[in-house]
Amino acid sequence: MKRILVVGILAALAAVPLFWLTPPPPAPSPAPQEQAAASPVVLDSHGANQALPAAAVKRAAAPAALPLSFRGTRIDGELPVDASGNLVVTEGVRRLFDYFLSTLGEEPLSSSVLRLRTYLEQQLPPAAAAQAGALLTRYLDYKRQLLDLERGFPRADDIDALQRRLQAVQALRARLFSPQTHQAFFAVDEQYDRYGLERLAIRLNPALTAQQKGQALDRLHASLPDELKDAIVPGLQQALREQSARLQASGGTPQALRQLRQQLVGNAATQRLEALDASRNQWRHRLAAYRVEKRRIEASRGLSEQDKTRAVAQLAAERFDETERLRLDAAERLAAAREG
Repeated sequence: MKRILVVGILAALAAVPLFWLTPPPPAPSPAPQEQAAASPVVLDSHGANQALPAAAVKRAAAPAALPLSFRGTRIDGELPVDASGNLVVTEGVRRLFDYFLSTLGEEPLSSSVLRLRTYLEQQLPPAAAAQAGALLTRYLDYKRQLLDLERGFPRADDIDALQRRLQAVQALRARLFSPQTHQAFFAVDEQYDRYGLERLAIRLNPALTAQQKGQALDRLHASLPDELKDAIVPGLQQALREQSARLQASGGTPQALRQLRQQLVGNAATQRLEALDASRNQWRHRLAAYRVEKRRIEASRGLSEQDKTRAVAQLAAERFDETERLRLDAAERLAAAREG
């Protein structure tokens, strides 16, 4: 799913592996095709929205003659239908729309829309198919108006301008969709957008120290639902890698790296990163010391090859536990491969 408003904000912010952001172990998340929608909505035969406590979901199955970019993929989304044969509007319906419409540039939009409408008719009973078709028409209109709206807002890291853009997009959605459909289609996106704005406001606040910014980011991160925490991790990972690499290439100090991390991922994640750095440095020092002693043994003229092998094995047993020796063996094989 494309994030329209905040992707630029997050790209300018931060990146760190999931176990740095949240204490391990993370719970595995289901595939997008298997996630249940939080707030399903049903369209009755008159097009009205009604809350639905539970619905039977008809999953999408790949049609024939998909574009080249679709080959080897599964259709992302769902087409839920209730017991009366009406479409249940969920975020998964929007994902299915976006999946079929993602071929823009590979083929004419009209071809993508025709394929999607045909698919809806094949997969849904008549009432639900008509409802899905009407919803698709409205969604396409939304996409067109969204492009026009975005052209009126310059791209800038200005909090007020970004806030106005977000409000304008929300107003557009509210104008074109019912409150229930608005919630089902865009609730996660809008929460993501608000997070990005709050995050940028913290980072750009000149009154806060790096430590205070880290504390504020910790509080913001703790307030997020788990699914949103998972969603922001890849962008944070990429941004922190890139900014850390630039800092190190320019001769940045450890203190500068700490401040960068605090302002990108918060104090808690910074502490976990520093603990990981310390653990890696300790391992490198232990490995280097082991290799010095190993080379001394191998260079000894008073030992046979068999004695050298036993002495090296004894050295490894003395300096590393059983689990560490597995890691040691892997490191030695890698070093040998590089030398060979």
